[in-house]
Amino acid sequence: MNPIEIIKKLEDAMRALQHGNTELKRLAINKAKAERDYKIALNKKILRLKADKYPATLIMEVSRGDEEVAQLRLQRDIAESSYFVCLDALNNLRLEIETLRSMLTWLRAEYKNS
Repeated sequence: MNPIEIIKKLEDAMRALQHGNTELKRLAINKAKAERDYKIALNKKILRLKADKYPATLIMEVSRGDEEVAQLRLQRDIAESSYFVCLDALNNLRLEIETLRSMLTWLRAEYKNS
């Protein structure tokens, strides 16, 4: 790979990293909103069950088993997974950038020694 190709790949990786940072922010907001929605629904269900005099030992299990609460928990888990997948992708891009920079440094040293 010649220096021009490396620089092109480096520029592409840097653009992808910038786009990824924007995407990470969007996913972080979605993650926080999903967590909020889940906790609100769970707390409402818990309060309803307490008002209906359910046994305290069953309230958490029945609350989490509620269809709406379970769906919101699923959405929360998906949002969290998406966030961490994006974070890992950004870390991979950073590693790729560092590798490309190292390749350029090595090529520069090779050209100087030639």
